[in-house]
Amino acid sequence: LTFRDVLNGRGQGVQRHPGNVKYRTLVFVNKGLYAKCPRADKVKISKGIVAAFRVLGGRFLELDERTGVYKDIGDKKATEKTSQALREGQRKIRKQIYKDEEMVGIQQMHD
Repeated sequence: LTFRDVLNGRGQGVQRHPGNVKYRTLVFVNKGLYAKCPRADKVKISKGIVAAFRVLGGRFLELDERTGVYKDIGDKKATEKTSQALREGQRKIRKQIYKDEEMVGIQQMHD
């Protein structure tokens, strides 16, 4: 394991792992873009996040309970995991975007 790896699983140990902290941050900063973009582009954002970790030597790992060894889950599963993480809280984010755009429209009418 390295600090660049993203560990798949539950629990505080996994959530506190440095790679997971960086991963969640990268997911968080892309949530607004994900909410606004067309459905066809959403997977590109997920793949881009996975690629960013891979380029830096990061892996997406899952513990094999039987052997006790971490194994890479592959890009397909990593992209699915990332898409799921990006989807979390989307309704709230879209509402906020709509409210922000409404406020900008009101301000422009008064300028």
